[in-house]
Amino acid sequence: MANSMNVMAAAITTQTNAKTQRDLEKREREDLAAGTRVLTSFNNQNPPKFRGDGGPAAADLWLQAMEKI
Repeated sequence: MANSMNVMAAAITTQTNAKTQRDLEKREREDLAAGTRVLTSFNNQNPPKFRGDGGPAAADLWLQAMEKI
């Protein structure tokens, strides 16, 4: 009797761990898909490119343009 209860407990633990792992993997896929959608949406707005030249004034103008997006 005790052995069958231990076997059942082990089976339930295994099933619970497997479900938890599947849920985590699903959440990771959903998070990745959401991030991809956000990045695609951002890139579709044709954001200005910062090239690093032009000094502080150019950087400030770039930052202002980014804030408008």
